[in-house]
Amino acid sequence: MIKYYIACVLFFFVFSCSNIEFVLENNSQTNPLKNKTILLINKNVDERFARELYAFFGNKDVYEYILEVKFLEKKENKVIKNNQVAEKIKYSLEVDYGLFYKSNECKIYEKKVVSNFTFTPKSAGYNFGSDRAFDNLYENSITQNINNFVGNLLINKSCLE
Repeated sequence: MIKYYIACVLFFFVFSCSNIEFVLENNSQTNPLKNKTILLINKNVDERFARELYAFFGNKDVYEYILEVKFLEKKENKVIKNNQVAEKIKYSLEVDYGLFYKSNECKIYEKKVVSNFTFTPKSAGYNFGSDRAFDNLYENSITQNINNFVGNLLINKSCLE
């Protein structure tokens, strides 16, 4: 009788584990430009933005696409106190992306992506917590900007033929 129960439990265990899907095995790449793109970045680009671009797209010697990036940061004081100190600052990161195909240098995609965030400084001098919060907001805005570009990517293949 005990052998019967052990056999039934073993049967149900094997049967219930038969449809397990391993998520890590399914390596679907969400970025079609990863390790296929060389980056052309203008000189006045923020270091954090350039680092995030290289992390997102890679930089290989053998490439299929050329990504030209123009970066512009705008800073606007939204709330100003009586002593002319900014209480709330709005940052706007504007990035012009131009994607070219390597062989015939035709522009296959062009997009301007703008991402915004506001920051409230906590003190006039150095404040570790406030500076870390600003860095976190800035990096999240950069990541959102790049993800918006890649998420809306439609490659025009008319000039490739």
